[in-house]
Amino acid sequence: MVCLDTSVLIALLRNDKNAMSKLRMEAARGTRVSTTPVNLCELYAGAYSSRDQLRELKRLKGLQEAVRILEFNIEACRRYGELVNDPDLKVKPIGDFDLIIASIVISHDESLASRNVERFQRIPGLNLEIW
Repeated sequence: MVCLDTSVLIALLRNDKNAMSKLRMEAARGTRVSTTPVNLCELYAGAYSSRDQLRELKRLKGLQEAVRILEFNIEACRRYGELVNDPDLKVKPIGDFDLIIASIVISHDESLASRNVERFQRIPGLNLEIW
């Protein structure tokens, strides 16, 4: 499975042709897609700040039904504690939301599909796919 980051989910919601093509390729391979509760939080924040909240909330609901939502489990909490104290990440910190997303993805042994390569590529143990 591949976990979709907010940047990819937004691209899909906007019908970005590159993101849609990548999703079709993954579907053809039988790959299931997922996301995290944190990514949903970010999408809901965007939907509620939109000029057309009802339309965005409806699109978000459809998206939620199409992807698996990974559990924010104890292993993800442990991994977050480890990552937030990683000496290399302390020198140039990554935001807590991104570290939590990475922790959830790592704890479920999935890859993260993202367009925010600069931040996520620095996280040890995270398999990153550029979409």
